Amino acid sequence: MNEYPDMATVEVGDELPSMDKRAGEAELFLYSAASFNPHRIHYDREYAHYEGHQDIVVHGPLQGSWLTQFVTDWAGPRARLLSVEWQNRASAFVGEKLTFSGSVVSVDQVNGSVELEIYERKEDGSVLMPAKATVKLERV
Repeated sequence: MNEYPDMATVEVGDELPSMDKRAGEAELFLYSAASFNPHRIHYDREYAHYEGHQDIVVHGPLQGSWLTQFVTDWAGPRARLLSVEWQNRASAFVGEKLTFSGSVVSVDQVNGSVELEIYERKEDGSVLMPAKATVKLERV
């Protein structure tokens, strides 16, 4: 049995299994180094407070990478991510539980693709990052 969706089984309204992430201080420091981002709000708590943030700020591109991972983990290794777009609407902070969820909003049987609507939310339910993705799924 295939654990990934395919064009024969996916339907509008299908919910993707949620994914939780929680950024640690070391991860944010390393992401800053790997992405050549020297802004101290991403690894220096005292400086983040100085700039008016409640804590160390999670990088927007890191959250976008997690969102992409969420989609590709759901779609599986034989699928192809055709497009993804997101809006970063609010800040996430170190240690916060961030939940990614989404659903299938359209199915194109001719092209073998599905459009997804995705959200990254804080524990209080507030949306940090609404997103859309289009994925070409395997045909069985």
